[in-house]
Amino acid sequence: MSIIEEIYHGQYQPQAGRPNYPRNLQAEDIAFWDKVTEVMGGDFVDAHLYRLSKKADLTDLYHFREGFKLGVRLMLEAVAPK
Repeated sequence: MSIIEEIYHGQYQPQAGRPNYPRNLQAEDIAFWDKVTEVMGGDFVDAHLYRLSKKADLTDLYHFREGFKLGVRLMLEAVAPK
């Protein structure tokens, strides 16, 4: 099946995943959020992380759209008569 058919049929699976962060950075994040949870409470942290997640989703969508537009422009230039 071509990539166009995969996209059309909703079967396309992106090849790129999320970046892998160094373990020490992950450990620092966990320690930080444990302290924030201790001081502010779990509900506060959950609400804050939910908002961060929503912002990340919008950022991902923006980057996807920009990448898609770039790909279309490249294809149009590649097939345009010279």
